[in-house]
Parts: sequence; structure tokens; C-alpha cells
Amino acid sequence: MHGSSWNSVRVTFPSLSLEEVVQRIRDSLPRLAQQLPLQRVVLFGSYARGRFTARSDIDLLVVYHAPPVADAFQRVRRAIPLRALEPHVYSVSEAQAVAAVLERMTRDGIVLFDS
Repeated sequence: MHGSSWNSVRVTFPSLSLEEVVQRIRDSLPRLAQQLPLQRVVLFGSYARGRFTARSDIDLLVVYHAPPVADAFQRVRRAIPLRALEPHVYSVSEAQAVAAVLERMTRDGIVLFDS
């Protein structure tokens, strides 16, 4: 007796819309600003382009005014409670060193904060 198999496709939808992601990040910025002196925050990648899926991460550039801080990545993760958040965190001096790369990454981004 041969076993049978079922061909199926599982469709999942993103748990948060672009508007919800933007609002949650904006709502979290005052808390983040207490942790890091913010210079610029940009949502980029598939969410910013409106081409996100259930498996998309939430790419966020955070640039802050201060010497490099060892736990800056963790500070952003704690301040912005989004499960799929993928922060890219740089001090101003670090960001200047890779400015061309960051410009390409965030070209189609949504600026959420700019001092």
C-alpha cells in the first residue's frame, strides 16, 4: 500500500502593516532618544518599499551623536519592541565611514527622525 501525500501551500500574511510598523517605531523614538542621542532614523528595505511578506524583517537604520557605544544595538532592540526588527546602528563617525553604502541601502527609505 502506498502512502498518499497532499500538496499544499501555506499562505501567511505579515502580522503588521507598514503603517503599524511606522507608528510603533515613531512611538518608541522618545524612549530610544533617552538611550542614544539620535541623529537619524530610517526605515528601509522591503517594508519601506511596500514589498514585505510574512518573513520580512524590519530594517531600521539608526545613527546617533556620540562616540561608538558597545551595546547600542541592544539599546535599540529594547527601546523598539518589534519581533522582526533588524536594527543597523551606527555612531555618526561610523556612519560617515560607510556613507556611500548607507546611502544606497536607505535611498528608498522612510525617514522617521532627522535632527
